[in-house]
Amino acid sequence: MKRSAFSADDRQLVQQLDEKLQLIRDRVASVAHRYHTACYLVGRPGTSKTFTVRTELERLEEPWAYQNARMTPMGLFSFLAEHPEHVIVLDDIGSLFKNDQAMQILLAALDGDPGQPRIVRYKSKDKEQTINFTGTVIAISNVPLRCDPLARALGSRIVMLEHEPTDDEMAAFIRHLSADGSDDLSPDECLEVAEFVISETRENDLRLDLRHLRKGWQDYRQVRDKRAKTCWQDLVRTSLLKLAREMLLPMSKAEDIEQQRLLVIELMEKYPNDRQKQLAEWPHSKSSFYQRKREVEPTMPSAA
Repeated sequence: MKRSAFSADDRQLVQQLDEKLQLIRDRVASVAHRYHTACYLVGRPGTSKTFTVRTELERLEEPWAYQNARMTPMGLFSFLAEHPEHVIVLDDIGSLFKNDQAMQILLAALDGDPGQPRIVRYKSKDKEQTINFTGTVIAISNVPLRCDPLARALGSRIVMLEHEPTDDEMAAFIRHLSADGSDDLSPDECLEVAEFVISETRENDLRLDLRHLRKGWQDYRQVRDKRAKTCWQDLVRTSLLKLAREMLLPMSKAEDIEQQRLLVIELMEKYPNDRQKQLAEWPHSKSSFYQRKREVEPTMPSAA
């Protein structure tokens, strides 16, 4: 396949994306150099958030420790105790930020001046443990910080950064990455896969994701090495189709109720003391609004 031209528009889009990635690098530096105690970085998956954070920490040569997957409050406390002077990177640990006890640990760890000791206590039935924490925290997530008093208290102590590149920027960046080749794949091979991934992603009405590109390169490599009888295009296409179908699956009842609760909170904050406007933007029955309102009021600083 003839190599795709990397146009002037592509170069401009890559520059725009790099400016957004530079915001991440600068925030990482602000935490690593103790200008701030923490940063909460949120954005859609596959847009180079984690890679940029890790690469910048490596460049800065500051001590840092990385944790992903599920973590309990006690696991968080132990991790802070093991690395009391490090930059702590918490990557995509959604359960942690949904747990009140974990949030209280983070509040204690981040409530104070950067670089100065903050006392963090964990009390169990048998004993009380204490940490003098001088480190910092970088949290990376695909979802915004939750909306309740604990989360607001945490948000007031840290810096927040939303990373949302456009699909055009991501497409140009994918071409930019492919133009250098990857491992034993030539630039032409990488670009052929890249253009196919971009086209099929858009065909399925999905957002561009760097992980899809790298999986596509692996599918291409497998077929090239004669370890698959299916063409690589079908391997890529079926993977994207599965993702597209999953996105069309209806929410469970519990997920739907949680979405309703979040909307009630949003409307109560948007229109305080104006029930008529709140109900005007509520897409469900009036009785469901009041039911969800009763459920969320204990978590809010004041009733609207």
